[in-house]
Amino acid sequence: LSGIYINVFDNQYLNYLLTIIWVVGIMNSINMLDNMDGITTLVSISILSTVIMMIIMEHDYTNIHLLILFGVLASLFGFLYFNWHPSKMYMGDTGSQFLGIFLSAMGILYFWNDFYHPTAPVIISRQFLIPIIAFLLPIIDTTSVVIKRLSRRQSPFIGGKDHTTHSLAYLGFSDKQVAMIFAVVSGNSVFLISY
Repeated sequence: LSGIYINVFDNQYLNYLLTIIWVVGIMNSINMLDNMDGITTLVSISILSTVIMMIIMEHDYTNIHLLILFGVLASLFGFLYFNWHPSKMYMGDTGSQFLGIFLSAMGILYFWNDFYHPTAPVIISRQFLIPIIAFLLPIIDTTSVVIKRLSRRQSPFIGGKDHTTHSLAYLGFSDKQVAMIFAVVSGNSVFLISY
C-alpha cells in the first residue's frame, strides 16, 4: 500500500496531506504549463523517460508500468508531431489533466517512494529532491506564476501571459527556441536522477 500515497513522515495524515497537495499541484502545474506549442508534451516526455530509465536500470522488464509508460510515451511523440509550432492540434484541459494525474501517480511510485526498495530507510532530503528535479520546470513555472499574480493581487487561477515560456518569448526567443530550451532543461533531469 505504500505506493498509493507518499510515504515520507511517520504520521500517516501528513503523508496523506502531502499526497493530496502533490497530486492536485502537479495536475494544475501540467495544465498551466500547456500555454505554448509543444511545451507540456516535451516536459511530459522527459518525466516519463526518467521513470522508464529507472525501471530499465533495475532490469525490471516484466513491470506492467513499463508497457503503460511506453504506450503513453509513444502517444506523446505522435501528438508532438501535430503540437509542434505552428501547432495543428492542442492538448487542452482534458489532455493536460490526464497527463498531470498520470505523471503525479508515477512520481509517487518511482520518485517519492522507492518502488524497488520499499523497506530501505527513508532519507527525507532524497525523497524531496528527486521529485523536485524530475518535475523542476512545472514546479518553477507554477510557483513563479502564483507568486507574481498574488503580488499583483490577481487570482492565480485565471490565465495570463506571465509564465516562464512567455518570459523567454519576451526576451526574443521564438516559440521553437523556447520549446528547445525546455526540452534541454527537462531532459537533463533524466541524467541527474540516473546518477
